[in-house]
Formats: sequence, C-alpha cells, structure tokens
Amino acid sequence: MATHLQSCELVACSPGGVLDIACCRKFSYEELQQERVILQQEISEFYALPLKLRILYDAEKDACTKEKTVFTLFQELSQNNEVVRFLVTGFGGELVY
Repeated sequence: MATHLQSCELVACSPGGVLDIACCRKFSYEELQQERVILQQEISEFYALPLKLRILYDAEKDACTKEKTVFTLFQELSQNNEVVRFLVTGFGGELVY
C-alpha cells in the first residue's frame, strides 16, 4: 500500500473531514480503492478524527508522467525541430537503432 501511496498526493481537505487523494497511476488508484476502508480507518486513528477518504484518479497527470519510447521521442523531435525535419525529408532518415 505504501508504494501505491507514493504515486498519490493530498489535493484537498474539507471542513467536513473529507480528504481527497489524487493518484497519477491508474494501477495505484485501483489498488488503493480496494483498500480504501482500511486506509480510511488508519488515517482516522492516526489523526484521532473521524475522517473520510476519497481517492481520485488524475488521468491528465498520468499521461504527463509516462515514459516515452525512443521512437516517440524521435517522432516528436522530427515534428518540432527544423533541422531534424530537414534531414528526415531530405535524406529519408529513419530511426533504425
């Protein structure tokens, strides 16, 4: 559970005692959803307050943190960099390594 919590962050805390935690990894979100009751109980006991836990999935942040392959990086570079675009169109360069 601790590993999954590392991909999350506290995003809100309401006066009504609701804690919002956003996960940037879908797998972590799904795993924590299954353990929500236990996690909520542990948080409530730790703070000695009747807290409720809401776990959210941040798809936008997930997309930004995914590692890109060499092919994706080369494609982005060939679209954004004029020199690389010239080499690809002028000499038919392809990523072959």
